[in-house]
Amino acid sequence: MSVSAEDRLSDYYGPFTSEREKEVLGVPLRLVGAWAENSADGVAEVFTEDGILILPGDVYKVGRDEIRAFMKAAYAGPFKGSGVTGQPVDVRFASDSVALLRTHGGILAAGETEIDPELAVRSTWVCVKKDGEWFLAGYQNSPRGAGATLRW
Repeated sequence: MSVSAEDRLSDYYGPFTSEREKEVLGVPLRLVGAWAENSADGVAEVFTEDGILILPGDVYKVGRDEIRAFMKAAYAGPFKGSGVTGQPVDVRFASDSVALLRTHGGILAAGETEIDPELAVRSTWVCVKKDGEWFLAGYQNSPRGAGATLRW
């Protein structure tokens, strides 16, 4: 029995059911969709013009052009054919136009449907609403679960 798109969205939103929460949670959905197509342009367009991408391994990219170039190289190399997935675990509104999201998810290696524990992450999303649409102003993740390593 297949699961409908509506049921998948309901599962994704979980306890975050207000229209406002669903609207801002569209940001991670757009990024997941762009990643599924391995579209560096699509990922970059989820960000604001001056958006920031911070990843483990000393990755710090500022602006759509840097993010696009990084993702293009990643899709040609280690992320080729990969996907991402995640679930929101916290949604907070700092104002009408700023929201903080926390998700648990990770990278899906090509052909995989489950996250390898070494690729599981906890992510923080800073989203801003501009001209009626939500964008990603800042994104950072860190390893979580069995694959996480504490180094200090």
